[in-house]
Amino acid sequence: MINYYQGARTNPKVFKQLFCKDLLFVYYDCPLGCVRQDRWSQNNYILYIISGKKVLYTTTRSWLLTRGTAVFVKKGACIIERVDGEVLILMAFFIPDDYLRSFLIENRALLTKEKINVQEDDLVLSLEVDEMMLAYFESVIPYFFSSVKPPEYLLELKFRELLFNIIGNPVNTELISFLKTLVSSQANNIRSIIEANYSYNLTLGEYAKLCNRSLSSFKRDFYNIYSESPARWLLDKRLSHSLKLLCNSNSPIVDISFESGFENSTHFSHAFKKHFGLSPLKYRQKNSTLQSSF
Repeated sequence: MINYYQGARTNPKVFKQLFCKDLLFVYYDCPLGCVRQDRWSQNNYILYIISGKKVLYTTTRSWLLTRGTAVFVKKGACIIERVDGEVLILMAFFIPDDYLRSFLIENRALLTKEKINVQEDDLVLSLEVDEMMLAYFESVIPYFFSSVKPPEYLLELKFRELLFNIIGNPVNTELISFLKTLVSSQANNIRSIIEANYSYNLTLGEYAKLCNRSLSSFKRDFYNIYSESPARWLLDKRLSHSLKLLCNSNSPIVDISFESGFENSTHFSHAFKKHFGLSPLKYRQKNSTLQSSF
C-alpha cells in the first residue's frame, strides 16, 4: 500500500508542501489519470477539497468528499477513488499524535466535558466549513506558491490556528469525542487500530507504526492482548473476512483477495485451501449448490 504521508513528504515536485517540525501542509493537484489507490498513513490528517470529488472506502462504508468539504481522517488505511473527469485539487494537513496530544493537554478547555456518542470505527469525521474555516483555507494557499519560504514559527502558528478553529467549533462533536481518546489511556489502542485495518495489506512494521510502537514492542503487546502472534491472527481474520465475501457477494476471486488484505490472489488461494480444504472457487461453487438445494 502507498504510505500517504511518506509519499507526500518525499515528493515535493508533486505535492507542494510546507513543513515545520513534524507538521506537514500539502497542496495537491491530482492528475486525471490517477483514479484509484490504496493508501495508509501513520498520522491523522485533515483534508479540504478545493475542487473535484473523491470517495474514501473502508470495509464497512464510504464517504463522498465534494468541493468545499473538510474532514478529519484518522490514521489507518483506506481506498481512495477520484470521481468523474473533474480535476481534483485538495489540501491535506498531517498531524502526528505527539503534537496533537501536547496541543490538547495544553488546551484542555477546548474539549467539552459533555459525553458524546460517536462511532469509534468511523475512519472519517466531517468538519464544518464555516466562514472562519473558509477564510483560513484561503489564507494558507498563497504560502504554497510564494517564492519565499515562510518561517517555521509562522507555519506552526497557522497550524495551531487550524486546530483552534476545528476543535473550538462545538458543531464538530464527533471530532471532539475522538480527540478525548488521545489524552486518555485509550490512545494508541492496539485492538481498535488493528480491528479497523486488518483487511489491508500492511506489513507488521507498518501496523507497528500505526500503533506508535517499535516492531518488537508491537508484537509483544499484541500477544498480551490476543494470546497469539499478529501474523497468525491477521491470517485467520483475513480468511474469515474472505469467507463472508465469498458466500455473500458475487465479487471475483481476485477482488476478494484484495479486499481481504492478501498480497495477491495466488497467495490468497493457497492460504484459503490450506485452511478450508478447498480452493476459493470450489468453496463458492459447493456453497452455492448447497444453498440452491434448500
